[in-house]
Amino acid sequence: MSAQTDPGYFFMPNHIILIGASERPYSLGERVLSNLLSTPFQGKITPVNPRHHTIAGLPAYTSLNKIPGNADLIIAVTLPDSYDTLFKTCRKKQLRHIILIQDWDSLSAAELHTAETAIRKHHGNGLNITACTTAGIQLPSLGLNISTQDGYAAGHTAILTGNAAVSRQIDNILNKLRQGTSRHISLHPGISPITSSDWLNRFGHSLHTKTAVLHHNPEEDQRKLFSAIRQFTRHTPLILHITCRTTETDRAVLHCLARHCNFLISFNADDLEAALRAQLSDLPPLSRLDILSDTPAEWLNAHAPKTLALHFPNLPHHIRNGHLTGTPTPSICHDIASRQLARPDTQAVLTILSPSGHEDYKKTARALIRLSEQTAKPLLVSSPFSDGITHFDTPTQAIRTLSYRNTAAALKQAQLDIAPPQPCRLKTPQPQNIKKALAAANPSLLAEALHLPPYRHTTHNAVQFQFDSHPIYGNILTVRYAGQTTAALPPFTTQDSLHIAQFAELEDPQTLNQFLHILTTLSDHNLHIGKITLNLNGGQYSSDFILKTPETHDTPKRKNTGKAAPNPRTCRRKNAECRRIPETQKPDSRRISPPHKRSPPQNCSAAKPKPEQPYPTYLPPIPQHTPKHCP
Repeated sequence: MSAQTDPGYFFMPNHIILIGASERPYSLGERVLSNLLSTPFQGKITPVNPRHHTIAGLPAYTSLNKIPGNADLIIAVTLPDSYDTLFKTCRKKQLRHIILIQDWDSLSAAELHTAETAIRKHHGNGLNITACTTAGIQLPSLGLNISTQDGYAAGHTAILTGNAAVSRQIDNILNKLRQGTSRHISLHPGISPITSSDWLNRFGHSLHTKTAVLHHNPEEDQRKLFSAIRQFTRHTPLILHITCRTTETDRAVLHCLARHCNFLISFNADDLEAALRAQLSDLPPLSRLDILSDTPAEWLNAHAPKTLALHFPNLPHHIRNGHLTGTPTPSICHDIASRQLARPDTQAVLTILSPSGHEDYKKTARALIRLSEQTAKPLLVSSPFSDGITHFDTPTQAIRTLSYRNTAAALKQAQLDIAPPQPCRLKTPQPQNIKKALAAANPSLLAEALHLPPYRHTTHNAVQFQFDSHPIYGNILTVRYAGQTTAALPPFTTQDSLHIAQFAELEDPQTLNQFLHILTTLSDHNLHIGKITLNLNGGQYSSDFILKTPETHDTPKRKNTGKAAPNPRTCRRKNAECRRIPETQKPDSRRISPPHKRSPPQNCSAAKPKPEQPYPTYLPPIPQHTPKHCP
């Protein structure tokens, strides 16, 4: 039985062998063993150390070969030069599941190379090897802590990271919210052959997990990763936590993937805290939030998302635009908040208490917190004395949490929406006409062959649609409008067209539909023109191109070691058929100039262009329920 379908060795181990266990203070083996012994884990722990027969009062073995019986999990904290022998012994004794814990950043380049070589040689050949950071593995519900960090509190959040510091940061946020962890593993992305997508599949569905936090690794197979996320979010909400540097285009692509795979995104610790509050609390989606504050708070309007309207009530002699006038004593604040919650048009109330050294301030905060536990409608409290999942340090944190809650509800609903029917009367470009226009290097002829608006190069555009290749996510379409950017990934659907039309406030999406249809056709026929731009100015569309120049025979050959990034949204068809698109060998780019601006040809014998080589990128669409009503 494969580890993919039988993760019991990780979630319910009965016997653990610790290779490299030690009593030497502050050594890696001592810290891991101490944490194992300090937790209420009920399973058997067998230490292995070549110099000792007992360690921490437990019978120890000098060699793995001498241990009788079997084990569920092998934990190795030894240096990489022992890996080859260890893996051979594990295969001989049929100990299939091995987890390596090491401070990889402190190892030399030679040691890292030794580890990679041994893992590459033995993994998958009867062995299942995972490389972890020092944050290791924690299962608080079983009292299992295989790491150098303190034990996490038990709770309902699954954590999967690629950095020990990120694991600790997430645990600190959960402790602040009085929440805990259901399962945790911290992989080393550069060493471990088992990726986060593999472990996400192993996490599966658990009644003890309300949400999961996945630390994004842009270096692993993105198509495989987002396919695993799409499957996981069918039963458990997920937050994708981004810690690497991202551009505006990167963020737009990630939000596009979030729409299709149903997950929330956080780009910093504040976002992650708000997303966790939204997923772990029982807050409903809200369209209106009433504000009660002891100081003027209308400045919060600038922080409110489009999906949430802030209401600042007025009550003679007590409230003016949400501001509690006079001296807001605990009894007055309690009374006003209760009356506001009782109004039929009130969905939720946010009470804001500014820092004060007065004793009544602390009493007011406690009174409102107690009231929030007794009301059916949400009563949010913003105060430095607040703690808990619906009590906030700042009012902007509360608004960000509600924004995430509304986003999660919208993403969940989007998975159930039926795509609109395909638009009719779309023109399909002919490949021979496109090739003829490319051979003539005529941008006007190329725009005509593609059934695009006339060619015109412009620098300032009200709306710009640009189709280009991304180094991580493959071909993408970015749309820029009013200082904001959104993105879509092929194969394009009518839902993508609807989203882009709403984003750019297009009255007539016919030209957009034609453009998306053309981009899909180019992918179907393996035609890679380069960067294609559609501009909109004053209600008039124009097209622009930056073509990829093919390499010639007299051009020095360069070794192309990088593979084109596969589209993370695509997947194999049910009949296992695939479509391929060609790859260029890192060609130079040039912008096509009109015929009257091009330089005359030189009197030299130019070599014939070298044909493009195909590379395997799959482009079948994600299943869409798209009814076809076109005659």
